Amino acid sequence: MLREFWNIVRVSFRKRFIVYYVVVWSLTLFGTFPSLIVKLVALSVFVAASVLFVPIFTSQFVSQLRQFLEHRHRVRRRVSSEIADLAERIGAPVKELGFVRGCTAYVRGKCLVLGIELLKRLTFDERQAVVAHELGHMKERHDIFRLILPFLFLVVPLYSWSKLSSPIFFTESLTQIAVTVMLNIALLAFVVMVTIPFNWYFEVRADRVAASLVGKENIISALMKLGAGKNLKEPSETHPSIAERVKLIEKLK
Repeated sequence: MLREFWNIVRVSFRKRFIVYYVVVWSLTLFGTFPSLIVKLVALSVFVAASVLFVPIFTSQFVSQLRQFLEHRHRVRRRVSSEIADLAERIGAPVKELGFVRGCTAYVRGKCLVLGIELLKRLTFDERQAVVAHELGHMKERHDIFRLILPFLFLVVPLYSWSKLSSPIFFTESLTQIAVTVMLNIALLAFVVMVTIPFNWYFEVRADRVAASLVGKENIISALMKLGAGKNLKEPSETHPSIAERVKLIEKLK
């Protein structure tokens, strides 16, 4: 049972997405229909889905927090001539190069960060492809869009749930606390759910930048090496599956 629960939390994107979907819509049903029976059924479904969602979100939050802490302790280096040249060709103003542990690559502001393990796995051309991908994010300001877009879409659930009504459970104050907790959980689930297509689109856009500058074969080779030992058909909340990314890259002219 615990292993299956762990698979839902960490392994299966489709199952996690169903959890997000059920959390959002069960609260919507709870707040929309005045029937007490419908409310009780929707509440039961919401609680069951939340039992899965909370550890899923907590796991992702801890992962992001760990990356943030590692970023603060990154080893800073001057931008190499190869990366500076690539950044100039792309039009991404890299001001700092950082190194952290693990197999990772990302940009924060104008800082490019590479993982030590990633550098060991890849050839020079493959590393350049990964760098070009990250610089593609930087050029198109994807980090800013990732922050802004979810808040624009929050208007929909906030309006829908603004008149959320609930029968009194035990006392009015306890009911208010329960409804507030439910709203926060549902809003978190909605934000995660609505950002997925944008995250995937940004990754595909960055792949195109890398493919156009360093060649399709290098970004594909890098993706395949980084996906070694993993399910290449399994997407995540932040990335489409490697198999899908490779397919889209191969279609580029």
